[in-house]
Amino acid sequence: MDPNSTYLLEIRLFGNKKRVRKDFKCFCFDMTVDSYLTNYKDLLEEIVDKYPPGYLEVSHLQYYDHNMKEFPKVHSDQDLLSMFEKNSKTKVVDMFISYCDPSEPFEPIKEWHSDVQMQDAAKNIAKDEDRYLCNPVPENEHVGVDEEVMYLEKTPCEDTNMAMIVHKDQDKEKDES
Repeated sequence: MDPNSTYLLEIRLFGNKKRVRKDFKCFCFDMTVDSYLTNYKDLLEEIVDKYPPGYLEVSHLQYYDHNMKEFPKVHSDQDLLSMFEKNSKTKVVDMFISYCDPSEPFEPIKEWHSDVQMQDAAKNIAKDEDRYLCNPVPENEHVGVDEEVMYLEKTPCEDTNMAMIVHKDQDKEKDES
């Protein structure tokens, strides 16, 4: 992919409000796309194939415009291109996909508050993991080939109770020589 036309889509998927669990707001995942090769239909189809909606549910696509502080809807290839143009500096797009019942009117996303909370939580988790996996003795971080011997037990071969297995073919070779 061309680095100038590659974008990272940070997608938040909202399920049908009637069927979704109340303790989860959305499902988040990332996707990398090339803006020159991506069209609206294929993008939506790829996402719906990976994360299918319920029976007869309709998907709606929106993104967050950081300059205008709003959530425009994406309905066509032209909307998709304008979305990429608006995010050309950062190369990261915050997208929202909502699945809803076709018999009910679609309620577009008008505000999103948990971005800061999600980012802070992710940073805290990373810090905890780093401290947890930190080596308490940094001078022993690397063990060379010469120092590996101290970790191996030195036992002579005679002390072990091993039986020597000789095949018939090997016996014949010994007898002939």
